[in-house]
Amino acid sequence: MRNGVAGGRVRKAVAKSWPGFIAGAVESRVRGLIESGRFEEAAQVLEEAVEQYGKGTVPALLLAWTLLKAGRPADARRWALRAIETEPEKADAYRVLAYALLDLELKDEAAAALRKGVELSPDNGLHYMELAWIRHREQGFGATRKLVDKALALAPGDAWVQYTAGRIFERHLRYRRAQSHYERAVELDPGDAAKRYALAGLLQSRGRISRGVACAHGTVPAPGEERRHEEVCTSVMRRWSWRWPELALRSALTLNAVDWVFPTPLRVALPLAGLLLAAFAVAWWRAFVALPAPCRRAMFAPGRWGHFAAASARTAAVLAAVAAFLVVELSALQHFGVLALIVLGYVHWYRWTERASETDLLY
Repeated sequence: MRNGVAGGRVRKAVAKSWPGFIAGAVESRVRGLIESGRFEEAAQVLEEAVEQYGKGTVPALLLAWTLLKAGRPADARRWALRAIETEPEKADAYRVLAYALLDLELKDEAAAALRKGVELSPDNGLHYMELAWIRHREQGFGATRKLVDKALALAPGDAWVQYTAGRIFERHLRYRRAQSHYERAVELDPGDAAKRYALAGLLQSRGRISRGVACAHGTVPAPGEERRHEEVCTSVMRRWSWRWPELALRSALTLNAVDWVFPTPLRVALPLAGLLLAAFAVAWWRAFVALPAPCRRAMFAPGRWGHFAAASARTAAVLAAVAAFLVVELSALQHFGVLALIVLGYVHWYRWTERASETDLLY
């Protein structure tokens, strides 16, 4: 939130200050450093200008934001407060102050600064969403949702607002609503990799496992982010493989309960077991074919095929066990034992996926 979106907005906010800012070489040099992302050098140039020409020659808001981007939140806080003293009605100064306070782990003070920004700019949806993001963990969902809905009403065409709404709804387990906002954010800003990665992860959480892989794979990484892209693609492929053992365990749980309450005669059990195996085979094949061709090839690449093979073996073992207990007439005690094995299978599956996801960088 603080690194990407704030940059463009604060630069626009201080753009009117540039004509009167010092002169010549300093202005040109700082502008170039900021545009190239060299914030530490830009902050140093601005601080040298303050020493040489006085505090009044440098826009306090610009220096505060540059210091924040340079990783110096304490100094950024000091200059943001100076900006507020100079222009107390400027909402952007409170925003930068809030970012600095967040980096200093002063969340309550940051929220208070953002509330002041909301008061000064009540028609700015970005302020409402920033406040919602800061407070969504502590506030109840109802209070957070009011802020989110207000932000969306005021800034429906802002990609960051849509993306952040998706993140908040996802963390509150409103997956369908989160997906709609992620999709809107991607539509508004199709080149942003983070938004596409978030959508890919959510699609898989909702069971759209192949769509999630395709979404991640179709993302064009920014220069220098190729390794990150490869890690995300590896992660979503792992999730694709993990899905099948979990689905098999879920089927085992359901069918064990049904067979326990309504024992299935052999003439019904055999077709039911065959139907289950056939349904899994068709679902797996359709999901596999839906994957992008490079992903299908990558699944069997050296260093990756072992994970895929292990997931497939676990799936096959669970399905074979389901077919067996459907065909064999079990007592109530034996059904209870099967239930215990399914629970142990879930525990093992969870631990296995947790170990395998140690390098998962989706979030």
